Formats: sequence, structure tokens, C-alpha cells
Amino acid sequence: MGMEIENPQAFLEDAKNAIAEYQNICNQISTQIETERQASVALDEFRKSIQDKIDKTLKQRSEELTETHDKQISQVEVSLRKKQAERERAREEGVKGRIKNETEPRRIEITELKRQLAAIVKKDNAPFFFKWPIFYTLFHPSGIAEFICFLAVFIILFALLPFGAYFLIPERKILYLVGIYLVDIILFGGIYVAIMNLSGRHADTVRQGRDIINRIKTNKKIIKKLEHSIRKDSDEAVYNLVSYDDEIAKLQQQRSDIISQKQSAQNNFDTVTRNIIIDEIETANKPKMDELQQAFTVATNLKTSLESQERELALRLSQNYEQYLGKNHMNAEDIDKIREILETGGTTSIIDAVTKLDHPEKEQ
Repeated sequence: MGMEIENPQAFLEDAKNAIAEYQNICNQISTQIETERQASVALDEFRKSIQDKIDKTLKQRSEELTETHDKQISQVEVSLRKKQAERERAREEGVKGRIKNETEPRRIEITELKRQLAAIVKKDNAPFFFKWPIFYTLFHPSGIAEFICFLAVFIILFALLPFGAYFLIPERKILYLVGIYLVDIILFGGIYVAIMNLSGRHADTVRQGRDIINRIKTNKKIIKKLEHSIRKDSDEAVYNLVSYDDEIAKLQQQRSDIISQKQSAQNNFDTVTRNIIIDEIETANKPKMDELQQAFTVATNLKTSLESQERELALRLSQNYEQYLGKNHMNAEDIDKIREILETGGTTSIIDAVTKLDHPEKEQ
């Protein structure tokens, strides 16, 4: 304050130098903020690259570990399915052989019954179709199944067939339907009556044939029941499948062992190997990381130091110069104008010079 009164010119020069020093510090802070930002970006990017490398390596090693065990499991499962298929084929062959052996007497009897029926028909000079089961179903039915079959054929021939033919005619008339029915009855009814009359002339052959057909049907039912019973039988000891079961059990145990090994290896990877890989990657990149960390720390410390200097200079400017010059005049251009006012002799006081600078119209 004494300098402001005693030597205004020296005061203004000091103020100008102080303001220049403050501006220089502010510029340095701006530059250092950018330097700190770049150092921070470089450090973050390097950290991210290390983490990406860690993640990629861990994923790759884990997938390789899983792939190795899955490949072994797949190979064992292929062998297991193959052996199970071989066992199933062996069982099926055993079942077929057992069915053949246990139903052989019945099949032989059926063959013999068919031979007897053919001989009876031939001996009686009866028509060849007297050997057919369909003949007895349509003309001498026995049992519910044959009666249902007989009714179905009757409905087809004397109901569906005439109506079907009638609806195929472009111009439909009742007379046409009557005519179709008459033709149907005469044709199929005549054939049926003719065959029934023929059956009457060979009544004994028909009776014996009916009996033989019934016995054949009985044998076929017994064969079907035996076959069903054999296929449902859970006792497989007779099929000699022990060797297949032993091989399947070994393969199943191998699969279980590999699955257990996979789980153990994965657990070891998660608890031990994972940390080793992370340590190796971080150790290999530690020098570069430390270098970038150091650069960031230096930049931050320098910025902090400059900011501290800026606060001190700002306080000094406020205390020593701003209260005399005013906040609006804390720049080199206005200080030079104030100095010029002092030099022209208009005043010797800085306060008066500032007032004249602010209110040039009162300078008269």
C-alpha cells in the first residue's frame, strides 16, 4: 500500500508482472489438465487391454479344458450306444429264436391242418376256394370278428356300392337308383346264392373245413399270445447277454469317471489355475503399468501444485492489487492505460486514475 502511494508507476509494474505470472500459471494448469487427462486415458486403456487379455485367455483355456473332456465323453458315449444297439440286436435275435422254438409245434400243426383241408377239398372235388378262410367268413361265419367282417362286406356290396354308382351318374333319377339296386342284387346276390348252393352240395367238406379253419385260428391266437408273452418277459437270462452287460457297465463307468475328472479339472481351474494365469499376465505387464501409473501420478501432482500456486497468486492479486485497480482492470491493457493517465499529469493517485478510466466524461 505504501508503494501505491509513494511510487505508483512501480506499483503498476509489479501488478502487471503479478498478473502475467498468474496468467502463466493458469495456462500451465490448462496444459497440465490435458496432460493428466491423456495419462489417465492411457492408463485406463492399458488396464482394459490387460483385463481383455485375461478374460480372453481364461475363456480360451476353460473352453479347451471342456472340449478335451467333452471329446472323451463323446467317444465313450458313441461306443456305449453302439454296444447297447448290439445288445438290443442280440436280444431281438434271442427273442425271435425263442418265439420260433416255442411256437414251432403250433406252426407245424397249422401247416398240417392246411394240408388236411386241401386234401379234403381235393378228395370231394369241391371248388378250390373252399380252402380259403375268406370263404368261410363270408358264407359260414363263426365268431364275432367274422360276423362283423361279413356285415361290413354286406354293407359295402348292397349299400355303399349302389349309392356310390348312383352319385357318379350326372343326371340322377330314382329310376336309375332302382335299376342299380336290381343289377347289384342280381349280380352279387346271384353269386352269393350260387356259392351257397354249391356249399350245400359239399356240406360235409364245408363242415370239416369250418372246423379246420377254427383250429387254425385257435393256433394263431395261441402263437400271438406266446409271442406277446415272450416279448414282455423281463427275464433276459436265457438270451446270454452277460458279455454285453459287462461291456456296457464298463463304458458307463468310464463315462462317469471322465465326467468326474472334468468337474475336478474345472474346479481346479477355477480355484488355482485361474489365479496363476491372472498373476502371470499382470506380472508380465507390471513394468508398463507402473510406468503409466507413474506418469499419471506425476501429472496429477504437478497439476495440484500448479493449482495451489494459482490459489496463492489469486489471493495475492486480490489483496495487493485488485482492491486498488478493481477486478475489471486486472489486465495488462488497462494497467497501461492507468499508467498513461498518471504520466500525462492528470493525477498522481492510482485511485483517481482508475476513476478517470471508468468515467472519462468527468475528466474536465
